[in-house]
Amino acid sequence: MDTLTAVALVVAVAATGVAIVAAWHALGLTGRIKRAEKRMEGLEATTQQILEHFQGLSAGAVGQGEHLARLEQNLARLRRRLDQVAAAGGSDGGRFNQAIRMARKGAAAQEIAETCQISQVEADLVVLLHSPSSGEK
Repeated sequence: MDTLTAVALVVAVAATGVAIVAAWHALGLTGRIKRAEKRMEGLEATTQQILEHFQGLSAGAVGQGEHLARLEQNLARLRRRLDQVAAAGGSDGGRFNQAIRMARKGAAAQEIAETCQISQVEADLVVLLHSPSSGEK
């Protein structure tokens, strides 16, 4: 065997070794890429679930906000109506004026009912609408 053939054989064996090592690394890299793709798919699914959950919570919060706005409107309407009754005068108006003054000073509903000779439900409403903790403006 001449030298040239021997060199060619050594080069061929070395090239084959390099090709085998490159293929082995490529297979390892392919496996890592596949695992990373699976992790990405899982993260995308989780992100989608979180987004859907957040959208549901947002819709619920909007609904609760609208409900609260309606309740505040009703409360303001009841306050105005009670003030109208109190301002109308007569025996009922005087009793409600006194009840409102007592509620604004922090009196309990039972005390207001007894003092002003109004029903417990009416006294509860006066306290709800006019007590210092009611947020009356």
